[in-house]
Amino acid sequence: MSLPRPSPGVPSGDALLQVFLDFDGTLVDPNVAILLVERFCPDGPRLAHEVDELLHNGTITLREAWRRQVELLREEQIPAMAAWVAENIPFREGAPELLALLKTRNVPTTIVSGGLDFYIQPILDRAGIDLPVLCDSAIVADGGRLEVTHPYGHPTCRLCGICKANVVRRVGTAVPRTVFVGDGSTDRYAAEVADIVFARRRLVLYCERAGIPFYRFEGFAPVTHQLERWLSGAEPLPPPRRVGLASSACPISQAAAAEA
Repeated sequence: MSLPRPSPGVPSGDALLQVFLDFDGTLVDPNVAILLVERFCPDGPRLAHEVDELLHNGTITLREAWRRQVELLREEQIPAMAAWVAENIPFREGAPELLALLKTRNVPTTIVSGGLDFYIQPILDRAGIDLPVLCDSAIVADGGRLEVTHPYGHPTCRLCGICKANVVRRVGTAVPRTVFVGDGSTDRYAAEVADIVFARRRLVLYCERAGIPFYRFEGFAPVTHQLERWLSGAEPLPPPRRVGLASSACPISQAAAAEA
């Protein structure tokens, strides 16, 4: 099963910011992928947290984590999973206000997620959210098994499913500042190349270790407040970064550092 793949929002000539929002654990409160494995896989709770721990301690890549999890699911489960997430997944506190501000101010906004299309879109549809979504995709393989494809992956690097750093970086100078909002260690490479970073949870720890400036959040209220100050002119935009890290494992970040 594969949904149509939109492109990132195109900034207008007067756009001050372009915003990139992570999905699992950021726009929505929980990690949906973990919940689905817990609920729909045999021995799901143990497997979900075992894979999550291996991913975040660096033992396996995001691609390997998805392969291990998704191979336990089957095609006939997709309708039940899509219905369950549409009914049960809450958005992060303050999400409606944040999205309303971005829409009112005509800020180009794209959801960038290492999650899968078949569960992201029903959650957005339920809330009437119409934004470009760049994410991984689930397809049906032999015997009804599900496999993950990576339409926005790096052509040679295999660390991540979607190359968030490339999505953020390719905006270039089309807008004065790129903004990345995320929560996980899989968001680290986008944070390395964005101008402005809003972070929570594991991404906070990574930014602190790597020396990446960031704004901390839990609910979205401080994100909305800060963006409004920049967009209204009440506060000047921070200086541009987009510098990358020469020591990064990400080739996009390395290239950005070489160009800086």
